[in-house]
Amino acid sequence: MRMPISEFILSGDLKFLVAFIIFTSVAIYHFVKKLRAKNSGVNKEVTMYHNSKISNAALWILILSALSLLLGLMHSFYFIGKAGGIAPGLIFQGVSYALITPVFGMGLFIVCKGLSQMFNPKIIKS
Repeated sequence: MRMPISEFILSGDLKFLVAFIIFTSVAIYHFVKKLRAKNSGVNKEVTMYHNSKISNAALWILILSALSLLLGLMHSFYFIGKAGGIAPGLIFQGVSYALITPVFGMGLFIVCKGLSQMFNPKIIKS
């Protein structure tokens, strides 16, 4: 049995999802600027500048993914402790919801790192 993609995205922590969207938007913006710079024949320093901005956005997504994992697990175990007992369904459901946002963030991190590696100028070694 699979979790529907809409439930997967909507079950994540909203504040982290908004931050992921903001940083992904920054990465896409700089990727478009990098493409325009490449097509206009601008020097490679401009491309490296945009790559650094994309990498910074990807790094923040990675950091926020780790933070959301820790906060989600802490939140889950807090409510397990409040329940007064260990019910397997409670543990598994809490941990599965705690993993939604980090998994989404890791996917966006991979996409952003891919954007920073695409269309880089070739370095000719002599």
